[in-house]
Amino acid sequence: MSDGFLGCVYLIAIIYMFLGIAIISDIFMESIEQITSQTTVMEIWDDEAKQKVYIDVPFWNATVANLTLMALGSSAPEILLSVISTV
Repeated sequence: MSDGFLGCVYLIAIIYMFLGIAIISDIFMESIEQITSQTTVMEIWDDEAKQKVYIDVPFWNATVANLTLMALGSSAPEILLSVISTV
């Protein structure tokens, strides 16, 4: 086989792998957004109205979510490329 043909085959294979990694990364980032958008209901006593008030409070601290989960999500393509290249 000629070098030009092998170069085209390798280029198509690389593009195919990058598209697969992009799809997997998008799914991973959507799941991270879904996890970090969870809220819990908190009961607070309102002194003026003399009744209980229920409010939605974010379950995840925004700083923790941004520093850990989003960093992992943005590094997922590099991690997947390393795993694929090792295999």
